[in-house]
Amino acid sequence: MIERETELYKPVQNFFEGLGFKVDAEVNDCDVVATKDDIVVICELKRGFTIELVYQLVQRKKLTPYVYAVIPRPKNMRSASFRKKLDILKALDCGLLVVLNTTKRVDVLLEPKGEDTQTNRIRRRGIEKEVSIRKVSLNLGGQSKRKIVTAHKESLIAALCYIEKYGKIETRKCRDNIKAVLQRNHYNYFIKLDKGIYSATKAGLRVLEDKDYKDIVDFYRNEVELCLK
Repeated sequence: MIERETELYKPVQNFFEGLGFKVDAEVNDCDVVATKDDIVVICELKRGFTIELVYQLVQRKKLTPYVYAVIPRPKNMRSASFRKKLDILKALDCGLLVVLNTTKRVDVLLEPKGEDTQTNRIRRRGIEKEVSIRKVSLNLGGQSKRKIVTAHKESLIAALCYIEKYGKIETRKCRDNIKAVLQRNHYNYFIKLDKGIYSATKAGLRVLEDKDYKDIVDFYRNEVELCLK
């Protein structure tokens, strides 16, 4: 029995990865984002069909024509109540994926038409940028209590790992996303040593000991050169 929204994420991830998509969770408030070539798919995970889900789907349609609701497979998909929900999704031009409680297989019940607009393309640039920066996928779609690893957080951890290894980092040698976290320094985790040269504060280095970020820290401790151009 599926008891949490996060239990829907892995089956959906496997489903889209099987179709050749790159899958990320918790991207700019979207539960799941799957990307392939110029296609961006957004999925919202819910344990049931709610008005909150409908609201989320309406908002996601402003970003991409490929939007899906994802719910556990209902016991009776022939009921009048369920058919009314399908009518709502058809009216919104949203797809529907259901996850079987036992095998966790994903079935496609509805497909969106996929009619893109210029507005869609402009509004989803932030999502595409976020996904392009991320190298490690640690989030679970639908999570609410665990810390979410955004592209900004990942870039920050990457920079800290580089400084941990080399003692300092130079912005002229960095990728744009790394340069941005150094220069903005939102959390005061970095110290400016000279023009374009940064080290880390003790508070910054303590971030690398946070258990919630262990996997991403381990990754960047082995791949610190990804910070460079």
